[in-house]
This record gives sequence, structure tokens and C-alpha cells, in this order.
Amino acid sequence: MINLAANVLMVSIAPTPSGNAMTSSSPRSRAAALSRFRFFAGAVLGYLAVPILNAVSPLLALPSITASYGGPAWEAIAVGQSLGGTAGVIVELGWGLSGSQRVARMSGRSRARTFGISLLTKGIVGVPVIGLASVVAFVMAPEGYGLESATVAAAAGIAMFSAGWIFIGILKPRLFLFTEVLPRALLISGAAVAIHFGAALWAYSGALLLAAVGAPVAGAVVLGLRWCDLTALGPRRLLRVIGYQGAALSTNVFSSVYISLGTTVATLGSANATLLFASVDRLQRMLQQVLRSQNFVFKGWVGREVDPSVRIQRAVRATMVSTLIGVVSGILFAVCSPWAADVIFSGTVTVPPLAAAISGLSIAIICTTMSTGAVLLVALGRVGAVARSAATGAVIGLPGIFFGAMFLGGTGALAGQLLAEASVLVVQVVAVRRRLRENRESGRWQTSLVQGPPTVSSADRHPGGGSGTV
Repeated sequence: MINLAANVLMVSIAPTPSGNAMTSSSPRSRAAALSRFRFFAGAVLGYLAVPILNAVSPLLALPSITASYGGPAWEAIAVGQSLGGTAGVIVELGWGLSGSQRVARMSGRSRARTFGISLLTKGIVGVPVIGLASVVAFVMAPEGYGLESATVAAAAGIAMFSAGWIFIGILKPRLFLFTEVLPRALLISGAAVAIHFGAALWAYSGALLLAAVGAPVAGAVVLGLRWCDLTALGPRRLLRVIGYQGAALSTNVFSSVYISLGTTVATLGSANATLLFASVDRLQRMLQQVLRSQNFVFKGWVGREVDPSVRIQRAVRATMVSTLIGVVSGILFAVCSPWAADVIFSGTVTVPPLAAAISGLSIAIICTTMSTGAVLLVALGRVGAVARSAATGAVIGLPGIFFGAMFLGGTGALAGQLLAEASVLVVQVVAVRRRLRENRESGRWQTSLVQGPPTVSSADRHPGGGSGTV
């Protein structure tokens, strides 16, 4: 984040087209630099608030659930979230991967139309997929918690209809916060209090479902969605749009095999692996929610630049920062996760040191691939490479988690997850190197990464983009 702010400030004193450098003593230059710094600092802080609330709200509910209903209730919630998350990844159709950088350069009216198209395409795919996930969750849940698990699965799938991916692209975290994240946090907190005082587990699953339905409705209102935006395309054209999302959708489908289905696959390998794997995986996801804030900012910062060569330079810088953040976060997770698990899960889960170390390394790799894939490869026009990396992770992760759980329990399942994430990173790095080499050889990218930042673009002169403020 500091590097990002520094780069933005450096842009403000880059040489002007006339060749005369603006000095730091110029009041206009200082005001412009300060304005940009405030904008990006506000974006970073705003997107930090988003994942922090997402991470803290389960902390309020999980102790109440485990303390009031024990391990079986938590397993039912975990299975529902796993299956619903898988369905949601498919239903999302890759709009967040392929669309966030694109909408950063759109007008407000175009963004509303794009959101309408995304809702319709997600609906076409979502009805059968979410329905199937809910049925499977009902069957796989521990006895007595089938309906709760099915409801959680449905809520996780419907949550993918929100407009968060657009608010990420236009760097407006407040909209993301008030239309989706804050309402969900308040509802989950209310459910936690209700369960603490004796309410049924339905209070939690119902809160998730209400929050999931409300998010796209609020997003439609904020973006100014009109009825004509939902009727502009016929069925054939909508199916064609779904086809256009093929590479991004493939990324989501393959990723879901070893990410969202991890708990389910570990359970199939060994029922004894479920509690450790699901608990550590939940802690990982909480931290990833926080780490994703820097990825949100980088998507908008990279995507708003209209010059492709400058966009690539920004994406490379973003990847370097993400790698450093990932290493630090992985070390902290390895050290703190045993204590965190004991507190969050009311002493029902013990995380061995080896499992903590494996999970910390996974965190470091995941943070890096957040930028190598969703930022850098997308900026390079290689969404297909992101799909190939996800496919590789699925091929390695599915048997890795299954056999790891079978022979080594929860720790083995976490090791299988680590192998999957490492394979994803390798494929993405190879694709990035190949594409950068092609650009240099073809002359499409002549500016060296070690040179100073380019002249200020029109997007950076007006960082708010469209209407409203961050």
C-alpha cells in the first residue's frame, strides 16, 4: 500500500508534455499530490473495512453456534458454505475476474446496463446450480441440521448476484460497504445474539439468506438500474454473453473444485479430517478477506488506466506488493492460527504446529496469486491463462486433499491444498513471463519497469470516475 501511494505521488510530479517538470514547490502540484494520496488512502481504508467486517461477523456467530449446538451444528454450516460457495463461484460467471477492470473505464449508464446483463446471466445459471447445491447440503449435513445447511448453501450462492465487483472496479468501497457488507455483518451479529439467548440455528442461516437477497437489490438501486436494462437482450444474446464469459467461468469452475469443495472432499477422504480442515480453512478465508482489500484497490487502480502499456506496469508493481504482503501474512498466520482456533471455536479445535505452518505457506502463495492472476494476467489479456492455472490446481488439489485426508487426516488435507495453490502460482508465473517476453519482442511495451512512472492519465486526473465519491 505504501508503494502504491508513493507511485501515485510520483506520478503527480512526472514531466509534463511540454518537457518542463513541475516542481514540488508548486502549490498546484502539492494540492494534486495530496488529493491523489487522500483518494487512494481512502480506497485502501475503505476496502480494509469491507473484509474486516466480513471476517469479524463470523467471529461473533461461530462461538455462539459451537457453544450452543456443538460440533455437528458447525459441521452443517461448514458443509452448506462449502457447497454454496462452489455453486456461487459457478453462478458468478467470472464477472469479477473479467469485468472489474473493464467497468473502471465505463460511464455510469454503461455500468448499470452491464450489471443488468450480469444479473440475467447469473440467474440463468444460478437457478439449477444453487438448487442442486442446496439439495446436496441437505443430504450431507449431520442429522437434524439438513434444512439449516441447505439454507446456508442457498444464501452463499445467491450472494454472488451482488454488485460488489462493480464497486471494486470503480474504487468506491463505501458503496460496497453499505449495500452488502455492513447489512450482512449486522444481520449475522443479530443472529449471534439471538442464538446466545436460545434461538434456533435458523436465526443464523436465515440472516445469511436475507443478506444475500438484499445485496443485489441495493446494488441495483445505487447503480440506477432500469427495467429496460433487463429487457435489452433476448435469450440468445444472453446465452452468447455467457459464452463470452467462458474463460473466466472456467477459472471459477476449476477453482471451486479445490477451494469451495475442500471441506467436502476432505470429509469424503476421512470424516476425522473434517473438523481440523474446515476450521483452519475458515481461518484462512477470514484472513484472505482482509488480504483481498489490496487486491480490490489494485484492480481499480490498474483498470482505470487507458494506456495498455502503463496498465501493465501498474499490474507488475501491484504483484510485487502483493507478494511481500503475502509473505508477512503467512508467517503471522502460522504463528497465530493455533491460538485463534482455540478462541474462535471455543476450544473444540486444536491446530498442530505442522498444520499451522502448511496453512501459513498457503496464505503467502494465495496472496501472490491474487495479483498474478486477477490483476496482472487480466491486464495482459490472458484470462485464459488464469483458467489454465485454476484447472491445474483442481487436478492436483482434488486428489491431494482427498488422499491427504485419507492417510494424514486434517493436516494431510491442508498439505493437499498447499500443493494445489503452489501449482496455480507456477502456471501463472510461466504465463506472465511468456506474455511479457512477447510484448518486449513485438515492441508493444517499450517502457522499462525501473523507469519513473508515466505522465498522468486522464483517469488519474479525475480519480473518482463517474458520479459520487469513494
